[in-house]
Parts: sequence; structure tokens; C-alpha cells
Amino acid sequence: MHNQSRLKIWVCEYVSAGGLASEALPASLLQEGLLMRDALLADLSALGVDCITSHDSRVAAPIHAASQPLHPGEDADAFWRQQLASDDVDACWVIAPETDGVLQHMQQLVQAAGKVWIGCSAEAIAQTSAKSVMAEVCQQAGIAVLPHVFLAQVDTLENLSWLHAAAKDGWVVKPDDGAGCEFTFYFKKISEVYDFKLKISNENPKLLNKLLLQPYLPGLALSMSVLSTQAQVHVIAGHQQKVNIQQGCFHFDGAGINEAAAYLPAMQTLAEQIHCAIPGLLGYWGADMILTPDKQLVLVEINPRLTTPYIALSQLLTENPAAMILDAMLENKLSDAQAQASCVLSLATKTHTELLPA
Repeated sequence: MHNQSRLKIWVCEYVSAGGLASEALPASLLQEGLLMRDALLADLSALGVDCITSHDSRVAAPIHAASQPLHPGEDADAFWRQQLASDDVDACWVIAPETDGVLQHMQQLVQAAGKVWIGCSAEAIAQTSAKSVMAEVCQQAGIAVLPHVFLAQVDTLENLSWLHAAAKDGWVVKPDDGAGCEFTFYFKKISEVYDFKLKISNENPKLLNKLLLQPYLPGLALSMSVLSTQAQVHVIAGHQQKVNIQQGCFHFDGAGINEAAAYLPAMQTLAEQIHCAIPGLLGYWGADMILTPDKQLVLVEINPRLTTPYIALSQLLTENPAAMILDAMLENKLSDAQAQASCVLSLATKTHTELLPA
């Protein structure tokens, strides 16, 4: 990519940058966020790109960027608008969860500032932030996708085509717009699902309307890292996720980065189908899927942003992954580089609900 050393990029990893400065910090999301932030900034620094950012005053400032602390009580949006008002900021690179429309909001904030957005289009973010919307779009395109119903609408399950499979293997409840394994539960019996629904309807009826019920699908939990331009799609690595269930709660403990390379041809086909259905997926994006015992890939979710495996990609690719993404976004040029090795990324927070004090 030409003139990359002349770029100045505002980088914002929402959780560590102060988006939750007045709240308790979810330890698992913070851990992943800091690792992604530091990996991206290191890659950009290696290109000679100048970066500015902010950091929650409770966490360490990044090494490879000029960063300002954001303190509890400060208005994060106002703080970021002030940073974006700088004339010499050329582009913006945001890592944010889809939960509660945060990623969509950040895209709008950058757009209002008149800056270049490095990432998926607003439409693609809207189509993928809610799993229910994503599933409908992809299903209409003929893509095998994990079925769902909204938990609030479950009065009787007799008409579900996947009733017998779920009765055999179990049930999963998760937020429609959740990130990672946050608030994701496994139930072996449907009676436990009804009990959970009653509990949530009494304690938090607003939350109930955001929860999905899905069948638990046995198989390998996989994910892929994808690069796209308007016209082309390239899967750069395939991963095996380390997900376990403890006391009915799902936990994401890391991934075997590019350990699913054997499935790259099938992933490439799936990525092309997804991109055809949602053409606004640009630059880097990720998708989670289940490889069933009969070797079918079933789509679980799409993440229109950097995903956790990015943390390790620079050591597995022959090219700088940040440069590959900038080329795709700014030059409409797609690299054919693909991960050449694999490694294990371990994430070991004690529990998915662990919080750091406000």
C-alpha cells in the first residue's frame, strides 16, 4: 500500500478505550479487547502509521500510540469527537461489540466526523449485529444457518422442525446481539428452559425480548478470518475455537489459530456465499460456524469487525495483516496471503461474568 507511513489513524477498541469508563469492566471482554488493541497497534506501528487513541484510566495505556486517559464520569462520545476533530486524522479503525448497537453507534460517530471508516458498511453492520436478522438474510441466500426462535415467543415448541434434535442434544439461550459467550447458557431439558424464561421474565422482562433459543448442535466449533473488497473474498485463516460449558454457562477459552486449515476450501465457499448475501462486509470480518459430524458447515454468527484470532495473525502470515486490510479498504486490492502455520491462543479469565471494579 502506497503512502501508508503518511497515514494517521484513530484507533478505538471500545472496552479498553473508555466506552465503559463509568461501569464495571467485564474481564473477559477487556482481556480480548486489550490483546486485539495491542496487536493492531503493533502492526500499524510496524508500517510507520501514526496512531492516536484513548484508554480507560483503569487500564494500561498502549505502547504503540499516543493515548489520552478517559476517566469515570467523562462523556466518552464527547471525548472521542474531540479527538476526531483533529484535521490530521485520516481514518478511523474501531473494534467494538455489536451488543446494544455499540458498533453501529461508533460507525455513525465516525461518519458524523467526516472521517474514513476502516471496516464494514453501516448496512452490513446492521445486517449482522442481530443474529436473528443475519440468519434471515443468510437463510434466504441458501446458506445453512443455526435456527432460532425468540425465547419470549416460546409458548409451545411442537411446531419447531428442530424440536427432536434439541430434545436429544440440548438447548442454547443467548442474546440476539451478544458478543462472545457473554450470557450464553446450555440447558439439557426443555423444562429448564421454561424455568429460565420465567425467571428472566420476572427479573428483567426487557432482557427477555432480546434472548434467542437455539438447538445445541454437536460438532467442532470453528471460525474464520476473512478479507473482502467489493468484488473479492479471501479466507486468510481458519480456527478451532476452545469453547466449554461449565455449570450451564458457555466459556470462550481461546482458539487454535489456523488449526482448522484443513477446512479452508469449505470456508472459502461459505465466505463467498456470505459476501454475496451481505456485500457490505469489507476489509476484515469473521464468522463462527459448527462443523457437524457429517462435515457440513452451519453458520452461527458473523462479526463485522476484527475478531480475537487477529491477535496471532501477524506471526502466521507472510504479510502484515493490518497492511492487507488497509489495502483492501483503501486500495481495493486483495492479498492472496494465507496463514502458513498455526498456534494456540489461550484466554483464561475465571468466569464470563467476572467484573473489574468501577
